[in-house]
Amino acid sequence: MEPVGIGGAFGWFAAGSTRRAVLLCGTFGFEQHSARRGWRDLAEAIAAGGASVLRFDYPGEGDSEGDVVALGTALGTIRRSVRFLREVAGAEEVVLVGLRLGGTLAALVAAEEGVERLVLLAPFARGRAYLREMEIQSRLIDIGPDGAPLPKDPGHLSVGGFSLEPDFRRDVATLDLRLCEQAPAPRILLLGPDPGGLAARYAAQGSRVETGDLPGLSALLGGTLTTRMPEPSRSRILDFVGGGPRPLPAPRMRPAPPGAAISGEGWREEPALFGGGLFGIGCRPDGDARRPAVLFVNMGANDHTGYGRQATTLARALAREGVPSLRMDLRGIGESADRPDGESPFYRLDAVEDVRAAVDWLARPRGWGEGKGESKGAGQGASHGAGHGAGKGSDGPEARPVIVFGTCNGAYLAFHALCRDDRIAAGILVNLYCFDWELTHGGVAYGEDTLPVRHASAYAAMVLWGSTWRRILTGVTPVRAIAARLLHRGIRKLAALPGRWRRGTRSLSIAARVAQLRARGARVVLAYSAGDLGLIDLKTQLGSRERAAELLGEPVHVVPESDHTFTVRPAQELILGELLRLAQACDVPSPAAAETTRPAPPPAPSPVPSLAA
Repeated sequence: MEPVGIGGAFGWFAAGSTRRAVLLCGTFGFEQHSARRGWRDLAEAIAAGGASVLRFDYPGEGDSEGDVVALGTALGTIRRSVRFLREVAGAEEVVLVGLRLGGTLAALVAAEEGVERLVLLAPFARGRAYLREMEIQSRLIDIGPDGAPLPKDPGHLSVGGFSLEPDFRRDVATLDLRLCEQAPAPRILLLGPDPGGLAARYAAQGSRVETGDLPGLSALLGGTLTTRMPEPSRSRILDFVGGGPRPLPAPRMRPAPPGAAISGEGWREEPALFGGGLFGIGCRPDGDARRPAVLFVNMGANDHTGYGRQATTLARALAREGVPSLRMDLRGIGESADRPDGESPFYRLDAVEDVRAAVDWLARPRGWGEGKGESKGAGQGASHGAGHGAGKGSDGPEARPVIVFGTCNGAYLAFHALCRDDRIAAGILVNLYCFDWELTHGGVAYGEDTLPVRHASAYAAMVLWGSTWRRILTGVTPVRAIAARLLHRGIRKLAALPGRWRRGTRSLSIAARVAQLRARGARVVLAYSAGDLGLIDLKTQLGSRERAAELLGEPVHVVPESDHTFTVRPAQELILGELLRLAQACDVPSPAAAETTRPAPPPAPSPVPSLAA
């Protein structure tokens, strides 16, 4: 599948060998963010069957243009996409596949566009039912570290950091598929609950309707760590989409699809393919870009757009201030290829090489986006480029300085990339769970330590927290399991000590690594939400917040009333201000004006530019 632009919507298109084409209409916000990887896999499986396939981000979501989602714009994008498949792919049969609210919209468009088949995956018959469910999800998901609801503006509704604007909610509330007098398609497959008796209604209107269960839907929509389309639902969809008489072969000569560049006020974005299977979105200013560039590393298993779309929002705000960026997907996440082991890169130290491959792409001194034509299907063993960690020796004195930004797992990989690659001039690490898994967890790999269990000193410090006792008394914290794991870990560490000393593999302390970073001129800014568990590891490794700031030579921020993912506006404004400050501080002057000493950090820009366009 190749990146493509559809009237301001960013998407992925694969030209098929037949005149049947499939359009995937995803759902919205947190649900689609969670389902992205499974949605991509479904599209590729359909394409493998010979049909042309198109999937996209609605304007205001993902990598598409716009800051807010509008119902009319979303419906217009589905209509344009159907016409794209007819005109560009030469499709004579069009199939719409809609997920949740995307299924509701697909049903509305299907009748007016004359599609042949329609797949509805747990759709909503009424928009009000969707809004009620989102209100429930908001109360379950948007909570702080202590379990209290996050502060929100009056009348504001967000789910997992994704906002549902008042105009969108008002328009969605008017939707009702039961009022449609015409069946949306001759053949319909409805999987999951049948809201409002749609199957019987469509059958009475003349459609051939098939129904079935949709097991595993909650796992697909409920988070990014489990993002595969559930079986046997996947097979049922593939059989329905590919079944029936064999369609005619596709026309031999078709115009090339339009480019995938997306632009807005002050910024322009293009897809980046690099590192033998890695994907990212490069965002640059309209005019000349400042030399430092920002690299956004995945938080957990969230794709490159970020939780609550924050990476996309920050990247475009930076571009309006002259700072280019790349938001990337590690292997196994979002649009990048799978890892060789088929696992998630969550706290896998070998994923640092993916980060360094992105630094290769960003650090090039010549033009923007060199190598963007690299095949996404390149082998897993492809080179990430020459000169890892060589700094000026590999890229020359004109190499672009890079600033890495990451949250949670992204902060962990960013820290280790900072320690390994001299081309990275600075980093902002948000809610860093631990600096080094070995130091915190005694050498236990993430896959083996599934709780996961922290260092004993961390639990000693947490005894002073009131929230800890609430979790123990309510049974949320598995005290016995943690104690057993700590004992098991201690035995393993004692048994491994002789071999570790013989091999000389004892980890360098975090304080020593910080000193090395500071000696080479690298800058590290830490930020935490109040009460985040990462503060325990900070104290264990570097001491108090004041002591840590002294060792780093940079601030350690603690943001009150923020969630782990920093989705609240004050936290995002803080990050934007710090990124702009570091971009200014890391800018390399001309050789004639270069100083031999490290300049003092400039003050943060005031006022901080708005995240909104």
